[in-house]
Amino acid sequence: MDQAVEKGICFCLGGERYIHPLSNVKEVLSYQSPAPVPGAGEGVEGMIDVRGNMVTVLYGTYLLKLDPNSCKKEGHIIVLDFPTGYFGVRVEEVEQVMDIPQSVDTNGLEYRDHHCIQGTVQLNKQLYILVEFSDYCKALD
Repeated sequence: MDQAVEKGICFCLGGERYIHPLSNVKEVLSYQSPAPVPGAGEGVEGMIDVRGNMVTVLYGTYLLKLDPNSCKKEGHIIVLDFPTGYFGVRVEEVEQVMDIPQSVDTNGLEYRDHHCIQGTVQLNKQLYILVEFSDYCKALD
């Protein structure tokens, strides 16, 4: 059995399961409609106020290059805390917090050429795609 290096938050989007390191996760919110931001870049849905902090909300489908029509609903916002600010990623559903095993498979990811995807992990007989959004969010600053 692989020893866990850190914890991750598991979420669903577009029929796939993902896991993001918990170290940057501030909280998970039920979806609330963000205020639009004039001139915002593609993939930015808008801004929300979370206890006095402005959070830029990004479409999870855009970040992961998924067809928005493949998603049933986007019901949660995962709020991430980075040195450049707070960012929210809109996802269908947050499942749970789990240990991320030390071994991550990076083979076979050619079908999804994307800088946010780090590899895949097998957890409880389910395949999860390991993602890390920090580099993308830093580029938005």
